[in-house]
Amino acid sequence: MTRLPRFLKVLIRAFVAIVALVVLAIAVIWLNAPGRFGLEGAEERAAAWKDGPRLRDLADRAGVRFGSAVMVRDLEGDPAYGPVLAREFNSVTPFVDMKWGTIHPERERYDFERADQLVDFAEAHGMRVRGHTLVYGQVVDPPNPEYLSALTNPGELRALMEDHIRTVAGRYAGRVETWDVVNEPLVPFGDRSRGDGLAQHVFSQVLGPGYIGEALRLARQADPGARLFLNEFGVLQPGPKQERYYRLVKELREEGAPLDGVGFQGHVLPLLGNPDPTREQIETTLRHFAELGVQVEITELNVFTRTARDVLTLGFGYDEAAALARQAKVYATVTQACLAVPECRGVTLWTFTDRYPTTVETLTHLEDIPLIFDNDYRPKPAAFALRETLARAAPRPGQTEPAAPEE
Repeated sequence: MTRLPRFLKVLIRAFVAIVALVVLAIAVIWLNAPGRFGLEGAEERAAAWKDGPRLRDLADRAGVRFGSAVMVRDLEGDPAYGPVLAREFNSVTPFVDMKWGTIHPERERYDFERADQLVDFAEAHGMRVRGHTLVYGQVVDPPNPEYLSALTNPGELRALMEDHIRTVAGRYAGRVETWDVVNEPLVPFGDRSRGDGLAQHVFSQVLGPGYIGEALRLARQADPGARLFLNEFGVLQPGPKQERYYRLVKELREEGAPLDGVGFQGHVLPLLGNPDPTREQIETTLRHFAELGVQVEITELNVFTRTARDVLTLGFGYDEAAALARQAKVYATVTQACLAVPECRGVTLWTFTDRYPTTVETLTHLEDIPLIFDNDYRPKPAAFALRETLARAAPRPGQTEPAAPEE
């Protein structure tokens, strides 16, 4: 038998040792994931929450929509999910169930089963529906169908987009109050080097930047009564991306596109090293855009707790109490900023229970506890911070309260 050279043996042993260390590190990070073994004080918080006011009732009194994104599969498969959703929220947004890949999976076939379930649930419980989303070029969950992404002929794509918007928005006319017509139209990090800051995908490349205005006009024709929004992430705080977003909204309004509102996602990720948004920053942002004559909303709020330091220390440096307190403060700060701006009509969480992983967690493979209820639907400090924030809000005059939910 041929013996391996000594240097090769050393390399193999080094490789095995490195793999073992990586596996060990992953295991330690996994075992030290926030909330893996429950949160301290969870039972006491659950007892304290039980007899207090519902978040949705406080939001109704304040004259704002307070909502959550929803996965219909969780609504179907988890008997505890629906009751908490209906009890605490007066608005719902489909997480994936109205995206193109779910609702229009084949060119000649639409699948409305799950979207219908969500709309029916919302109506039965007196909740608004924010439709999400009609046109989304860089979607990953689920991705756009191949038949759509492969199109290169402008006339063919334009006809398909028209059919899709007319069919989907038309089906829910009068039932979906607000649509995110175009989602995330800008490049992810505000780079203007390509396409003048617009994201590059089948719609922008084949139809050009005018596809946004076209989509808005088609949505208005399909449902004249719906409020039509753009929605984008990374624009709550000042910077190049926010500036480009403002310019896009201004241009659309000046050209007469039927744009009623602007959505600001609120994915707060300390893992990236970014500072938490301040109330002053958010208020300034919302007022700045509202001056263009549009409504504004916080559309996708969740607040993650892991930092780069937590990952580098394999989770041993994680301070649960401090992380939950910071998380509560951010949820309250963002909501306070919305309540201070009359044109801000709603705050939507993305989503509401740590039981199910978010898109960020799925993509990074790092578990976190970014939402206001834990794995067992017990309220976290963030839920109490939101209750207090909404309870302190002055009622807005002239707001029509949503219908009371059925018991």
